[in-house]
Amino acid sequence: MQTTLRKLTLAWPLVICLLLPALTRAETAVQAWVQRCSGGNARATAVAVDGSNNVIVTGVSLGGGSRSPYDYTTIKYSSAGVPVWTNRYDGGIVEGIDYATAVAVDGSNDVIVTGYSEPVFFGGPANYATVKYSSAGVPLWTNRYAGGVVAGSGYATAVAVDGSNDVIVTGYSSGSGSLYDYATIKYSSAGAPVWTNRYNGAMNGAAFASAVAVDGSNSVIVTGSSAGSGSGADYATIKYSSAGVALWTNRYNGPGNGSDYANAVAVEGSSNVIVTGYSTGSGSGYDYATIKYSSAGVPLWTNRYNGPGNASDCACALAVDGGNNVIVTGSSGPAGSSNYMTIKYSSAGAPLWTNSYGLGSYAAAVAVDGCDNVIVTGTSYSSVSYDDYATIKYSSAGLPLWTNRYDGPANGNDNARAVAVDGSGNVIVTGYSTGSGGNYEFATVKYICVPSPVVTGLQLTNGTFHMRVDDVLQPGTLVIETSTSLAAWLPIFTNTTPTNVLLYTDPEAGSFSNRFYRAFQFP
Repeated sequence: MQTTLRKLTLAWPLVICLLLPALTRAETAVQAWVQRCSGGNARATAVAVDGSNNVIVTGVSLGGGSRSPYDYTTIKYSSAGVPVWTNRYDGGIVEGIDYATAVAVDGSNDVIVTGYSEPVFFGGPANYATVKYSSAGVPLWTNRYAGGVVAGSGYATAVAVDGSNDVIVTGYSSGSGSLYDYATIKYSSAGAPVWTNRYNGAMNGAAFASAVAVDGSNSVIVTGSSAGSGSGADYATIKYSSAGVALWTNRYNGPGNGSDYANAVAVEGSSNVIVTGYSTGSGSGYDYATIKYSSAGVPLWTNRYNGPGNASDCACALAVDGGNNVIVTGSSGPAGSSNYMTIKYSSAGAPLWTNSYGLGSYAAAVAVDGCDNVIVTGTSYSSVSYDDYATIKYSSAGLPLWTNRYDGPANGNDNARAVAVDGSGNVIVTGYSTGSGGNYEFATVKYICVPSPVVTGLQLTNGTFHMRVDDVLQPGTLVIETSTSLAAWLPIFTNTTPTNVLLYTDPEAGSFSNRFYRAFQFP
């Protein structure tokens, strides 16, 4: 968290005076609420925000069968964090695995969840399973897709909604003599199948679709990896018209002629397509590989990123801002010592900035807000609390604005999987976190992003600490907190009435050898 911090090391009874110039007003992320959902090894996988800033989280949790099957679990929270409804989907099979992988919200604030449903204990095939709920949580329709062969399996990985509220689901399913194929299905808003397209790729090898996006003409873009001819797996990106006609297909084989895996796709304001993932380099292991195609499928630029030491660099997510700039994030470095690595490219492909964060950190998701700020989340190791959520906000110029970590109640492993930004610019992160009982639980955190007040003077006289805060009459509540270690913060002052200048005095400062202070304001 970026806040105004000054460490005071006391040397009693000396008089220490720190008179500071006015600091630039920074931004602070205040943790507005945390919601946890247990259910036995529950794991949230995706999050979305609707037009009213409500938050929808989906994932998987244990059901009620004797062999502990897993069910889809989807929860809607109000913008204030109040649970509105919870829906479970068990696939109609008591002893099976139903695993939700993705969620989307349409223009009517209805919720679409997809994933796969597998009667694992009976040895049967998995199916795509897509469920649509009304904004009030009423199930509207459920569609299952069995795949290309009678006994084959299908695993949905991604979902998108077009401008007509039609639903597009992609993933991979068993083909006829072709191992797995991409399988992309379009449903009408009422749940009627409109078209299904399969992609077999090269050499009848395995093809795994990982992501889907829709452009302004309701065309559908799917990407993933597909076995090549003597080249391991290649990126394979396909564009379909809104009617399901294949418009173009582009494959990418990296310079190492090894395996290349596309993980994410986005469409920018001119309907150009951006794909990212990781690709075998020439003597450099895996590198980020980000490609921009025109709307007609012409490659416009390709950027590769090889981090220090030729270690493994794996991009997992991307976003596009209002200026059509491209932001890619992922992890870079050897196993156990990787960093978040986030790169911003101009619309023309020029690298604008690169930021890394934390040893033992693995980025999972990225989002962009209405001011083109960049938010990255994932998992970061701490020697005190194992893995924590770690969420970072960068300005559009790449300046770190704040970093927030979340450690659950058990002080165990906490893994962030997804991030979304609501219409007010607030940040929602979800994933799974070790609960007090030792099992994973959904853990969803909302941060309110607000300007920090400006600290213009600090003074320590005879063990009494004075702080001047320029509140500039901003509406909201001003809070001053203190800490002796930067690990735990204790509120020591709250002011609900905005004032132009606040003078705060802490007479207990002289009782501590180290004392930290921070001030922030929230609505």
